[in-house]
Amino acid sequence: MKREALKDMVSKEVWQQCSLRLKKEETVEVLHKLFDYIVDILADRINEIKTDDGKSISFFSEGREILTINVTRKDLRIYIHPKAGAFFDPKARFNVEKFRFWETAYHKASGKNKALSVWISEKKYLPGVKKIIDCIPKTIGA
Repeated sequence: MKREALKDMVSKEVWQQCSLRLKKEETVEVLHKLFDYIVDILADRINEIKTDDGKSISFFSEGREILTINVTRKDLRIYIHPKAGAFFDPKARFNVEKFRFWETAYHKASGKNKALSVWISEKKYLPGVKKIIDCIPKTIGA
């Protein structure tokens, strides 16, 4: 799907709700940059974006949720779902405020994790979360 069509799936009203929810202007800026990055690199994979009253932005591929950004009052909590198709070395470390592998998404055959949660609120952590998002295959079946 084209990037602009995807970006249009999130209304100005939702962006305003997110801005009102977040306490720091820097975190609002991080949210916009993160959203643009996700759409730019995963546009060929994403076919739907759903929002929940400024509380979350969820990205779908083939009807399955692959990535969600939860907007809290103090930070962004990003979930990389198992259906995203990413694999993470359990010893990997990322330069983000906090991250946690999902124990329920451990893939025994590969010895890797297929899902994780990431917390960020400051611009200095954008490269770290981008590195995580880069682990998601850009196309279906990749």
